[in-house]
Amino acid sequence: MMKNLMERHTQGLAHCPICTHTVPADIDLKGKVPRVAKGSKCPRCGSSLEVAVVVQVPEAA
Repeated sequence: MMKNLMERHTQGLAHCPICTHTVPADIDLKGKVPRVAKGSKCPRCGSSLEVAVVVQVPEAA
């Protein structure tokens, strides 16, 4: 039996590897692992953010 992981989609911040700025990005949360959503593009330079590092995910206290 497979574990059913909770999946969420939210807005967060990611570090663009091309223009080296922290930019807003769509974040997918699968379990505890945040990843940039597939097909996301940097609003500054237009490069793909799929390999970007997630810097901030908003969480309620």
